[in-house]
Amino acid sequence: MFKGRRFKDRWPGIGLIVILVLVITILHFKTSVEYPWLHQIYQRSYYIPIVLAGYLFELVGGLATALGLTVLFLLHIWKDWSPHHHEYTFQQYAEIPMYFVIALLVGYLSRYQRKTTQKLEKAGNKLSEAYKKLNDTFEQLRHADRLALLGQLSAGISHEIRNPLASIQGAVEILGQAVPTEDPRSEFAQIARKEVARLEKLTSEILQFSRPAPPEKLKTDFGEVIEAACRLVADQARRQRIELIQQIDQPVPVILVDPEQIKQVLINLLINAIQVQGDGGKIVVSGKTESGEWITSVQDNGPGIAAEKLDRVFDPFFTTKKEGTGLGLSISYQLVTNNGGRIWATSKPGEGACFCIGFPLKKD
Repeated sequence: MFKGRRFKDRWPGIGLIVILVLVITILHFKTSVEYPWLHQIYQRSYYIPIVLAGYLFELVGGLATALGLTVLFLLHIWKDWSPHHHEYTFQQYAEIPMYFVIALLVGYLSRYQRKTTQKLEKAGNKLSEAYKKLNDTFEQLRHADRLALLGQLSAGISHEIRNPLASIQGAVEILGQAVPTEDPRSEFAQIARKEVARLEKLTSEILQFSRPAPPEKLKTDFGEVIEAACRLVADQARRQRIELIQQIDQPVPVILVDPEQIKQVLINLLINAIQVQGDGGKIVVSGKTESGEWITSVQDNGPGIAAEKLDRVFDPFFTTKKEGTGLGLSISYQLVTNNGGRIWATSKPGEGACFCIGFPLKKD
């Protein structure tokens, strides 16, 4: 019978088959032998429940139905036809083997159809999964190609800016030292220092984005990496009265990655979560094994990210913060990808955002 079908789902089919067999059998017994043409119609009507049972319940159902109605049909033959109509009785006996032939044929075809349908469903599911993976890979390649082109351009510009910027920074420091603290120009000197430092930080991030260091992969305990990252941002979280919660499933796997680069990624995600959180609230850092991956996530309960912006959060220079450079998540994307993992974000506006990184678990 159909595997996986619940028994209660079979009752309508069983009930219909039983009713057909009983109705045809009653007509056989109630109809006079003076009407042989009606009995020929009835005995051929037995094929209907046999075909139905074979289709719905395959070989077992078809053969069981054929056996049951054969018993009933034999009783009818012995009671009404055998004593006086020997020639016609032989024709009725000859009909019985055909019941089993039809049951076998329909039952086999039904089973073949079911197996073919299951194979097609499995093939469809595999094609759907392959299409999803292909689409994800295409998006990653498109993103990587865009990053590579932008990285080359950014590296050239940064090199051109960095040398004169260093000269400006030195000149600002010298001019600032010559201005007394009480002089109104001292405030402008401090602004110049601050802005030059910000430009220096930006050019450093651009260079890191354009030419990230290759990962030095080591056997890494992810629990230790998560603990180290949380420890480094704990003071900032405490100043903003944010509760930092760790929820790490045991055992924690050992994965071949660059621990310093992954720690940098987690610190970036944690700092972003703290900055968007404001004062108060909580941030949950979790780690778990799921579908052959170790997934580490950083969940905040801040304002969240709008759906139209969620697909762009890893694009370079895209930021929702007033003073952000828009490179932190792009650098994190590169570092995770270079280490053989993936990174993604989910969010519901008003309910916070969750950034996840996943690394496949591989057996030694």
